[in-house]
Amino acid sequence: MRICEEDACVTNQSPAVYPALLFDADGTLLDFDRSEYRALTRVFQRHGYPFNDEIFQKYRAINSRAWARYEKGEIEKPIIHSTRFQQLFDEAGITGDGAGFNREYLEALSEEPWTMPGALELCQKLSKHRTLAIASNGVSFVQRRRLKDSGLLPCFSKLFISEEIGVMKPHAGFFDHVLAAFPQLPPQKLLIIGDSPTSDIAGGSRAGLGTCWVNFRHKPLPPGIPQPLYEVDSLEALGPLLLEAPAAARK
Repeated sequence: MRICEEDACVTNQSPAVYPALLFDADGTLLDFDRSEYRALTRVFQRHGYPFNDEIFQKYRAINSRAWARYEKGEIEKPIIHSTRFQQLFDEAGITGDGAGFNREYLEALSEEPWTMPGALELCQKLSKHRTLAIASNGVSFVQRRRLKDSGLLPCFSKLFISEEIGVMKPHAGFFDHVLAAFPQLPPQKLLIIGDSPTSDIAGGSRAGLGTCWVNFRHKPLPPGIPQPLYEVDSLEALGPLLLEAPAAARK
């Protein structure tokens, strides 16, 4: 666990004093990598299409580029859903309906509610002391079903899903919507906790929220991203960080 001490990110409040905690879903609480792989495997097998590591990595590269463009506002989400598998099929020499395959994939993904280690226990503990909310760029029915089936849903009083709001992280409109749902709290009293430097840390920082980067893989912070106020490499570290007394939190 690291609580940054550089001049650029000095804060005069402990993470223990945030009354509202805004959690990203995929890659933070939900194990998207596992869910994605299992869902893809099932749908490829259903159609009798070849599926191996080369095809999987090719899909991930296509999908990653598409979502990066989506975050920048260059394309709409329906474009991702209608083209990513068709592009994969074209590159892999597979004859199939990419848009139809995507619909089957999303349904299969919604049936894979895997969580990151310690996620459920953490949220159950935190929900007794803080207001918890979800902030997700995912597909609405997929996220709602996975949150429910994972057991996480009862821990959260609010769900902010970009598909329902009409704007995504990291854009200001998403965080404006979040802040409007907490009229009694100034932005600096909300802490966003997530694994994405771009959508969670940069977006939250620009909106004036406190930021906590869940950096499971010890990646360097990308250039141009504001320094997060807090950084952890496990969910286990978040419990003490968020619940300990303010005086102890700075030791």
